Amino acid sequence: MSSGLLDEEQRGKIISGSRIVHLDLKGAPLKLSYLEKIFPVLKKWGCTGILIEYEDTFPYDEDISILAAPHAYSKEEIRHIGQSLKTLEMSVIPLIQTFGHFEFVLKHKEFVSLREVEKYPMALCPSNTECLELIFKMLDQVMKLHPDVTHFHIGCDEVFHLGICDKCISLMRQESIGKDQLFFAHVKKVAAYLKDNYPQIEACIVWDDMFRYAELSAVLNCNLGDIVEPMVWYYQPSFQLPANLWDNLSSVFPNIWIASAFKGATGPTAMVTNVNFHLDNHFAWFGILKTVSQKFKSIKGITLTGWQRYDHYAVLCELFPEGLPSLAVCLKFIQQGSLTSEDVKSVSQDLEFTSALPFDPMSCTWIPSCTFPGSAVYQLVIELCHLHRACNFFFSVDGISGWMNDYNVHRGHINPVHIEPLHARAESLLQSCLCVDERLGPAFSDVFAPGVLEEWRGCFVVPLLSKLEHFLAKAKAFVAHG
Repeated sequence: MSSGLLDEEQRGKIISGSRIVHLDLKGAPLKLSYLEKIFPVLKKWGCTGILIEYEDTFPYDEDISILAAPHAYSKEEIRHIGQSLKTLEMSVIPLIQTFGHFEFVLKHKEFVSLREVEKYPMALCPSNTECLELIFKMLDQVMKLHPDVTHFHIGCDEVFHLGICDKCISLMRQESIGKDQLFFAHVKKVAAYLKDNYPQIEACIVWDDMFRYAELSAVLNCNLGDIVEPMVWYYQPSFQLPANLWDNLSSVFPNIWIASAFKGATGPTAMVTNVNFHLDNHFAWFGILKTVSQKFKSIKGITLTGWQRYDHYAVLCELFPEGLPSLAVCLKFIQQGSLTSEDVKSVSQDLEFTSALPFDPMSCTWIPSCTFPGSAVYQLVIELCHLHRACNFFFSVDGISGWMNDYNVHRGHINPVHIEPLHARAESLLQSCLCVDERLGPAFSDVFAPGVLEEWRGCFVVPLLSKLEHFLAKAKAFVAHG
């Protein structure tokens, strides 16, 4: 690991800055009682603040109340979260999408007219003045419950549909601008609104990806350097960012943030967090910072992202408790710029592991023994993943494909001698899955708001149970009658 370490001066540029943990609450809000257990632990591990991505879990009201999901927090709960973090001397950075990833708004029929592309609910139309009116209402309601924040994240990543509608094409033609300028103009309007109306906000944060491939001239003339701070995100162990990105950004922005990942970046249906993958991502970040940190006045801090789902329409991926060991290890690493066996031992003790903390839970044959907040969810998900693997192997064995394929079943051309052991194995797998399923309810109820379990079971448990039960129904008939 030594090749990726920063010297003391370089390390200070990021380690002395903010170490922010991202809470992605899209469709899976964590219970207030659970957050109260987690915040002090994060503080102990070196976290200095929380980036809260509310999406539909914020209690929007009045004429935009439709944006709040049934499981949204109450206003009292939002205030309580803010006060809890303030007591711990941890900052809060709200994240509200204001351009792309606007699905939770644009999916509603009341706001279809605000879409850039009528059939797609991802991006709003920056040429439609009603979009800004809606965004300003959202920002005002969030600021009302977070009056002390000094930074506000306005999203603006992955605006895949831009400059397509008739309004945008007409505006670009009239003003002789391209899509890059159209994007930057909207960002400036949103950021300026926050800065003008809430003077305590030092800067607005935006994801950097729409800057990465923009024309340099557009970046140089965007006039955002004094009100916006890009957050450069990259979640892979090996970097493939444009070589000129850092020079382009530093020519306009004196201050930037970076964003790594502690979970939720290995696939939209991933259930288990591979600590090695995310530790390698942080390791790679430190290697990059050795060469680029001097280009900026400051790197304001690092945000460890933990995505709950890839977008509003995606299934839930790695649940928060599943990523907590990874978060602990990664926070320890970025605090020090290194990770020793003693550090891992310390983290294991904090998480109350009595067995080894697995850096890749799917490579070990045991279910980890631990008692940290949410550990029951952590253990059950790992157990279910092992069962998924066992079932996938079972359904691929020659006994099924060779003697119990659909054609033979349809003809009734089955020899019970081949089916009996398959029936027994399927029955054993089903009972194991049912055992996990029975324990999910109490485990989830300690961590998540109502409704999260129903979705997670529907995506990851029910299909497996149905597949086993369907197979057993077929096999049982042939075992009984020969």
